[in-house]
Amino acid sequence: MTIATVVLFAQAIGLLGLSVWLVVLALTQQETSVGAGFAEAVIALGVGVLLGAAARSMRQGRSGLRGAAIFIQLMFLPLGYYLAKADLWAFAIPAWLVGAGTAVLLLLPSTRQSVGVD
Repeated sequence: MTIATVVLFAQAIGLLGLSVWLVVLALTQQETSVGAGFAEAVIALGVGVLLGAAARSMRQGRSGLRGAAIFIQLMFLPLGYYLAKADLWAFAIPAWLVGAGTAVLLLLPSTRQSVGVD
């Protein structure tokens, strides 16, 4: 099992926890829209399931969802950009590091060999 697979599993678990937290916030907060809160939770849940499926697939030596995992990691870069534009540097820098770092891990020759990509 590669480090990239472990990171993808960790991200999947984190997003599943985030989706539960978003549902709780949507049900308990007065200022937010319940529908928007549920929509955010469903998106987080969907991305978490996709990352978990990609990690499971890679652990089994298949490369089917590796491209989707790379795409999701690269989506951290514009997220970090908009966080930086909002002066939320404490969130922007980790978003860039996680996204770029995991994308590099997914592109390493050792990871490509473990899933049978030449």
